[in-house]
Amino acid sequence: YLVRSRGLGDVYKRQEYNGGILMKKFLILLLVIFGFSFGEMKAPDFTLKDEDGKVVKLSDLKDSVVLLNFWATTCHSCRKELPELEKLYQQYKDKVKFYAIVIDTEDPQKIKKAKKEIGFSFPVLIGNYQVMEKYRIIGTPITYVLGKDNKIGKIFIGPQPIEKIKEAIDKQLQKQGA
Repeated sequence: YLVRSRGLGDVYKRQEYNGGILMKKFLILLLVIFGFSFGEMKAPDFTLKDEDGKVVKLSDLKDSVVLLNFWATTCHSCRKELPELEKLYQQYKDKVKFYAIVIDTEDPQKIKKAKKEIGFSFPVLIGNYQVMEKYRIIGTPITYVLGKDNKIGKIFIGPQPIEKIKEAIDKQLQKQGA
C-alpha cells in the first residue's frame, strides 16, 4: 500500500503489507510443536569446511543417514541439546553421519572452545548465509534428519526430546536397511 511522507514536497512510498505475519507465526508454532516431515524432498546440497579446515559436501554423504544440527555458540537451548545429541552420536556414530553447523562464528578456536564447554565431540561445520537461506534457518536449534540420497526425513525446530530425534533416525535407518 502507499504511504504519504511529509517533508520537502509530498512523496509517496510503497511499504510492504505485513498482514501475513500472524499466519507465519502460527505456522512456525505448529512446526515447533509437531516437527514436520517432507517425504521425498531432497535437502539442498552444500559445501562447507569443518573446524579443522576439511571440506564436507552433503552430496558425498548420499549413501548415509545424516543428522544436521544448526546451532549458535550463544544459544542456551543449543547448549542443552548438543550434549543430548552427543549421546545419540556415541550410539549411532558407525551408522549415521552427525554434523553440527554453527551459524554465528567462523573462528575455529571459538568453535573448539564451545565444543569443550558444551560437551560434544561430533564434527562442526562452519555455516554461511547461503546455507542458512537454503535451509530456512530462522533460529536455533534446528535439526534435520536426512535419509538415503539426502532426502529430508524430519525437521525439528527448537529443542526436542532426544527420543523424538532417535525415532526419526531409526526410521531412516530402517528405510535404508541398516
